[in-house]
Amino acid sequence: MEPLMEFLARAPRVALLPGPTPLHPLARFCARPGVQPLIKRDDMTGVGPGGNKIRSLEFLLGQAMAQGCDCVLAAGPEQSNLCTLTAAACARAGLACELVHDSPPPEQARGNLLLNRLLGVKAHYLGPVSGEERNAWMERLSEDYRRQGRRPFVVRNGASTGCGALGYAAAAAELREQCRQQGLSSLTLFVPGGNGGVAAGLVYGNALLGSPFRIVVVSVEDEAPVLEAHMEAVIRQAEAITGLSCPAPVNRLCTITDQYRGGGWGMNTPASAAMVETFARQEGLFVENVYTSKVLVGMEDWVRAGKAGGPVCFLHTGGFGSLFSQYEG
Repeated sequence: MEPLMEFLARAPRVALLPGPTPLHPLARFCARPGVQPLIKRDDMTGVGPGGNKIRSLEFLLGQAMAQGCDCVLAAGPEQSNLCTLTAAACARAGLACELVHDSPPPEQARGNLLLNRLLGVKAHYLGPVSGEERNAWMERLSEDYRRQGRRPFVVRNGASTGCGALGYAAAAAELREQCRQQGLSSLTLFVPGGNGGVAAGLVYGNALLGSPFRIVVVSVEDEAPVLEAHMEAVIRQAEAITGLSCPAPVNRLCTITDQYRGGGWGMNTPASAAMVETFARQEGLFVENVYTSKVLVGMEDWVRAGKAGGPVCFLHTGGFGSLFSQYEG
């Protein structure tokens, strides 16, 4: 057994995914001679509204339960997909969960906030504070609970940690097997780069498996050097957990592009705003305005420019719940 697969087989893990997420052709998007467009459906991870964070939470909640935790804390903006998926995963695992938001209490629960309410999760609304203040407040809450004799587990950095990245190292192995079954080779995989957890896990797993894929990371937030540094930091954490060293630096294992990020996180470009409707009308599938639409813009542009051909695959990381809060009227 390969070292990565051997480690993943014995790592603490809460089974949340019902099985491999689908890998299937796209019907019309990027349809050009010499191009085989595909989609990896990590919007269908089987818990809550689905999305990429479920893979990370399998290992994070596995760690939490191995430590005997009795409460999971997560923080994010009010429409945070991470928060909603943490709440759903905790419900599935039988763990208490509390969320911390850097926003005032909503007048009306919309999007992910409605899902959080249905999940019955306790939420703390701090008002318009910074993300750093929000995270510090969560850490103080954790310490307060510890002094009370409880055993909280904190989901840090949007689950983009070395432990969380193991979910996408495992996803690299899953995708490799699906490509083998479907007779696909030399696949180019387009993935989002926010705080770097998904991309780092895929790059790390792909490298340890002998690099069966070409990975293009489309930044949705930061300039490329900043995202690269985030990914390197997450991979160092993963190496410390697994004892398995990445064979090369990030910039030799993938391509990072910041050409499609616009103004950064949650800030549309004209192309990404249009892509939300284009993709729905061509494929009957929904993407949102923060991460997924920008990745599709990047993939389409690379295909059009001849920089990617053969099997090209969009990793759909979800975000369906937040879509309902991104439009007025």
